[in-house]
Amino acid sequence: MSAGSSGIILAGGQSRRMGVDKAFIVFQGQTLIERVLDVLRATCEEIVIVANDAQPYARFAARVVPDTPPDFGPLAGLHAGLRAMRAELGVVVAVDMPFLSPALLRALIAAAEGWDAVIPALTAEVSAEDVKRHRAKDLDMHPLHAVYRRTCLPPIAAALERGDRRLNAFFNAVKVRYFDALEIRAHDPALRSLINVNSPDELAQAERL
Repeated sequence: MSAGSSGIILAGGQSRRMGVDKAFIVFQGQTLIERVLDVLRATCEEIVIVANDAQPYARFAARVVPDTPPDFGPLAGLHAGLRAMRAELGVVVAVDMPFLSPALLRALIAAAEGWDAVIPALTAEVSAEDVKRHRAKDLDMHPLHAVYRRTCLPPIAAALERGDRRLNAFFNAVKVRYFDALEIRAHDPALRSLINVNSPDELAQAERL
């Protein structure tokens, strides 16, 4: 367990492509939310779940907070989670990531000293202009498998106020440490930690892995 870190699970998506709530899909004998909780409990001091309906999560030992503002996408969920956490660092993951690695998450935490955010990025180099013009997905970044400080809250709020919903909308306003593919592979050689399941086909592919 890493001192001074909160685990934040973003579970507020509407699961349109999956057709059912992804958090409670059973994968290898456990629901996805249970798999994610197990990893974060081994990594962080507390757990915050961001979900607009708290009732389904009442049985878990975690605080549940809603998106702020609601229905504004994962950037609003990130803001809500960071605002609710008690620690200085938030380890942020999506609820639909079945292969999370405690070792990789601890490496991201260890790399956060002196930085506002540590973001896995598989591209060779990321420029400020790239961040300004593109979405995180287009740049092969993984901001929903990342570490953020509380210092990110004002820049995130500013992005939300100007209506920019991109998860990387605030990156140029903070100090970001990009965690590259070689660094990730040292803890997760197949990069499976970064896989998420948004559809039945993706779930089936993950099951085959």
